[in-house]
Amino acid sequence: MNGYLFGLAVVFITSLVSVVGMLFVRKKVSLTTLATYHEVAGYMLSVVGTLYAVLLGFVIVDAMEHMQDVRGLVSMEASGLANIYLSSQGLPDAKRDVIRALCVQYAHEVIDDEWVTLQEGKYSQKTFRTVFQLWKEITTYKPVTQGEQSIHQQLVSEICSMTQNHRTRVISSIKGVAPVMWFVLITGGIFTVIFTYFFGVADMRIQTLMTVLVAVTLSLNVYLVYVFGNPMATDFGIKPGPFQLDLLIFSSFDKGEMPPARPMNI
Repeated sequence: MNGYLFGLAVVFITSLVSVVGMLFVRKKVSLTTLATYHEVAGYMLSVVGTLYAVLLGFVIVDAMEHMQDVRGLVSMEASGLANIYLSSQGLPDAKRDVIRALCVQYAHEVIDDEWVTLQEGKYSQKTFRTVFQLWKEITTYKPVTQGEQSIHQQLVSEICSMTQNHRTRVISSIKGVAPVMWFVLITGGIFTVIFTYFFGVADMRIQTLMTVLVAVTLSLNVYLVYVFGNPMATDFGIKPGPFQLDLLIFSSFDKGEMPPARPMNI
């Protein structure tokens, strides 16, 4: 999803509806009558606005932490995949080649398929199928030498960690913000804007500008909750950069070279 267009749409629609509501109130209620509400409405708006600001702040911080947690899971999952690829160096050629081919396939599927399906609120069947094959290749292998046994233990440990991070990442990416929280945030924002209608400014252009500023500020903050709470939903979200780095590591390791210094879109 294009985050810029979606954000602009949210801000524009919110501002438009807020201004229409303000104009409707000004048409039905005289400026003199509104002036009598100023003192009481000011105190009430202060209370409602403060409560809503505190709630919105907590939700944004929680959503930001959620996004950082998912970003950490992506990095650890990619690190585990790279460790499996590199640790397989000491295995017999046939088994090593199968495991490495599955690692490369998994990285491509995460980048090309899973990041798209997660934006749609679904999980990728391709990545789960590949990781199941990787599990079977590792757990059914019978080490012969002591060195192979040590490598096998390391591979089992890495595949356990990688798949745990994968499952947690998928669940965390799909979960998002709870519907009840969206209801509270949107309702609180509507009430805050409505409270501004109890004030009257003689110059309609000034009051329109003030209403737009309030609506834009609230809508941008709510949009932040959406972006941070759904880390894969927009192009502002997390990118599969760690898996792109894995592919560079795989290619460079086989050639005996250092990975090229390219900027990673993480």
